[in-house]
Amino acid sequence: MIDLHCHILPGLDDGPASTKEALEMCRIAVDDGIRTIVATPHMLNGMFPVDRQAILEGVQELSRILRQESIPLRLLPGADVHLDPSMPSYLDHGKLVTLADLGRHLLLELPQDIVPEGSGELLFKVQLKGVTPIITHPERNIAIQQNPSLLNDLISAGSLTQITAGSLTGAFGSRIRRCTLGLLETRTVHLVSTDAHNTGKRSPRLSEARRVVEEELGREEADRIFLERPARILEGAHVEAPEPLTDEARPNRKRSFWKKLFSYS
Repeated sequence: MIDLHCHILPGLDDGPASTKEALEMCRIAVDDGIRTIVATPHMLNGMFPVDRQAILEGVQELSRILRQESIPLRLLPGADVHLDPSMPSYLDHGKLVTLADLGRHLLLELPQDIVPEGSGELLFKVQLKGVTPIITHPERNIAIQQNPSLLNDLISAGSLTQITAGSLTGAFGSRIRRCTLGLLETRTVHLVSTDAHNTGKRSPRLSEARRVVEEELGREEADRIFLERPARILEGAHVEAPEPLTDEARPNRKRSFWKKLFSYS
């Protein structure tokens, strides 16, 4: 499997504090069936002063140690970029790190509680640079939990989505899990990544989440989410997002997303 979003470089952000911990994360990933990880430290979030050079050097150094330790894991550069008006300018000046540094896809993190006004226009400016935005963990955004159509609007404007594996397995609580299952039902989940930060609760595992997707959507769609689309992204190829389903069009569901979301304590 391919993990497009993982905070695995030591000492750069709120990921592993040491190389030893980073290596243990790599071993966990390999044991779980992950063979490629894109290292994606936070950028532009105001907390960690991570720049392009630090990411590229960090990937090079950790890759060297992986070879030395005979750990069969490919590591590529990327970044988890906080939504910021400066993104188009930063792209122009080569200051951001896109996935695999190919200049085609960029992980974008929304604020935790809102979808800021003008987000669609800002993401359109990113697309004008030839870069497709990938909205990370939208299921953890409070505004999208309350109104999933906000995410549909961003998808219709050309963005892809990436949810966190732990959101599917319950690691972030039942409310976020129900929201994530609702997004799966409406076909607004295009990718699943670990968004791993450590060897504990936020460890780099995808296999359990894949089983959930297979149960909900079938093996073919799970292959698209976990294998085919990530592979195309790492080739710099275009990924076509399926049209989101309306609540009425979702197959074999007895209760709507809203009823399911609020019918549990």
